[in-house]
Amino acid sequence: MVNDGARVRSRSSNRDLRKTLSRSRTNTGIHGKLHAETIVIGGGVIGCAIAYELAARGQDVLLIERGRIAEGASCAAAGMIAADSEHFSSPMMLNLAAMSRRLLHEQSEQLSSLSGMHIGFQQNGFITPIRLKNDLRSDSAVPTPRPRDSEIWWDSITAQQEASWLTKDIYGAYYRPLECDVLPVNLTQAYARSAQALGARIVEGVHHVNLRVDANRVQGVETSIGTMTCQHVIVANGIQGEALMKQAGLQLPILPVKGEIAAVQFPDHSGQLAPDKTIYAEDIYIVPKANGEVWIGATVLPGESDLHVTAAGLQKLLERAVSWVPGIAEAQFVRAWAGVRPSTPDGLPYLGACESISGLYTAFGHHRNGILLSAVTGSLLADFIEGKSSEELNVQGCRPERFNKRGILH
Repeated sequence: MVNDGARVRSRSSNRDLRKTLSRSRTNTGIHGKLHAETIVIGGGVIGCAIAYELAARGQDVLLIERGRIAEGASCAAAGMIAADSEHFSSPMMLNLAAMSRRLLHEQSEQLSSLSGMHIGFQQNGFITPIRLKNDLRSDSAVPTPRPRDSEIWWDSITAQQEASWLTKDIYGAYYRPLECDVLPVNLTQAYARSAQALGARIVEGVHHVNLRVDANRVQGVETSIGTMTCQHVIVANGIQGEALMKQAGLQLPILPVKGEIAAVQFPDHSGQLAPDKTIYAEDIYIVPKANGEVWIGATVLPGESDLHVTAAGLQKLLERAVSWVPGIAEAQFVRAWAGVRPSTPDGLPYLGACESISGLYTAFGHHRNGILLSAVTGSLLADFIEGKSSEELNVQGCRPERFNKRGILH
């Protein structure tokens, strides 16, 4: 899943959002009221989900974004809510993913109502095809055990009956009916608009953000539009989070992992050539989206942070996609884009309160699961602001300062 970077977006809906945000700045007099109970730094899906949850709980929240809402991380994502399909390294992450999927189900109707936006929510299920019987004994191919009702085995005959567009060169497939997907930019914007509808303030184009810390307590942020004071600061700006935390003397390392995605579209008369369920294979994912496109991703390039789509990467994606869904060879190419995932050394996001600096919180480093974990991250951070601990929330493994305390970083 690609969850950071890129420059592709829904232009008409973004123009509408910019008008809304502009009206919000005028109506709240943001330049004259540079104080909030909680300041959220970052206007991607994580930051906007947090702002929404805080506003829903009656908090005075101000979100600041250096560019535009959904311009970076969230416009490069594939938008899969793959709680059962994703390979997680810990039971904690499995639980968070399942919680987040459930929360998003619960939120989807309210988000659409408050924001007036269609988030592209679909629950068509995900398919993981298996080419050979021997693959079932491979550690990389056997899914993590799930509750019985979340995964169904299809033999090759059933797979062809349920997904006639799938290659016939398979032994069988796992079908996970609870999996769903969204349009990531729409979801991010819906969180932002809904947060505003509940009283949150959002300001775009805020540059030169610096943390203000005094006597081991956060005091606010210095920005291009002035000094902002607050009781709490939540750093949720993805790949830029590491640099911001260094200002407070904290080492929260991030490794950029570039990924490329392509979009194709089938003509109306394509019939049984076009997939109607997501393919979640070991080497690729193929996602039919609510906007009529099919998204194909994603390459994995650790350490790279440019946003260029390479010919080699695109060729690899399309060849793999056609090997699973032959009809893609007949589809119309629409566009391709690249993004950068913010990865951490142990694969777990930085979530929670910083123990050494009172009032400072983090919510970044989600790697390929930003969209999936957005709803639960919003809920968790609101819980942290209300005073709950990592132990109470069962997310001790995501403590922001965990590497420093283990002596990994000096």
